[in-house]
Amino acid sequence: MHDRADILLKTAAHLSPDGAVLVLTAGLLLIYVELNRPGWIWSGALGLLATLFAVASLGRMEVNPGAVALVGTAVALLALDLVRRTGAMVGLAATLALVLGLDHLVAGADGMRVHAVTAVGCGMVIGAGTSILTGIARRARANKGLD
Repeated sequence: MHDRADILLKTAAHLSPDGAVLVLTAGLLLIYVELNRPGWIWSGALGLLATLFAVASLGRMEVNPGAVALVGTAVALLALDLVRRTGAMVGLAATLALVLGLDHLVAGADGMRVHAVTAVGCGMVIGAGTSILTGIARRARANKGLD
């Protein structure tokens, strides 16, 4: 069992910053599938594994603390949008913070970085997708009379 963990950690070290962000996005999408269809188990388990794998990979790189703060701000804004009814500007601000945070996330001296296309694509999928799914869930709860 210990050998498998070592193999996974060594493999995580070989992901590029773009690859790590793409794996992180795929993992979060799989977790969203599990939240939407509870009980499928595999999507949530694979999503968690992919997310942890990507975080371990990013942890081995030179991460920019300011970019981590931007990503944290985006997560906080998305959580606020989940808890309270907010305007579209909060979702837009969260998506923008996520895109900028992902774009500047890795600041390697050897030129390794997350490319703008990857940051924009993944930031839009995670940020805008989360805002849209939150709005759909809020409408569904209101239609059922739960809110």
